Amino acid sequence: MKVLFVDDDALMRRLGEIALSEFGAMTVETASDGPEALGMIEGFAPDVILLDFFMPGMNGDEVLKVLRSSLATRSIPVVFLTALDNEEELAALVAAGAVGWIMKPFDPSALSEELEAILGHVLDDELSLP
Repeated sequence: MKVLFVDDDALMRRLGEIALSEFGAMTVETASDGPEALGMIEGFAPDVILLDFFMPGMNGDEVLKVLRSSLATRSIPVVFLTALDNEEELAALVAAGAVGWIMKPFDPSALSEELEAILGHVLDDELSLP
């Protein structure tokens, strides 16, 4: 699985990259902000985007809007990485097109399993549609 990990914190990016590649055997590219991530998508073609919510310049919800407005990127699953703990705000992210969220701080040894579980639920939901 190819994962684009987007976070403005360099340590968080490195931790996510190691967690996903070492524990999950995933191919990981990282971006430090929304514009960089958007510029990488065509060349990397991620299967999923792990996206920080709070970033300078362009927040994760703004990146999600751009992704959902393009035919080329609207079907890429987006999972937010966030410290938000407000259920209404998290539900709004899903209503805007995210497939789920992972709370920060995350457990590096469990990150790939959490991501796969979220994606598994999305696939299960799609398969059960009439």
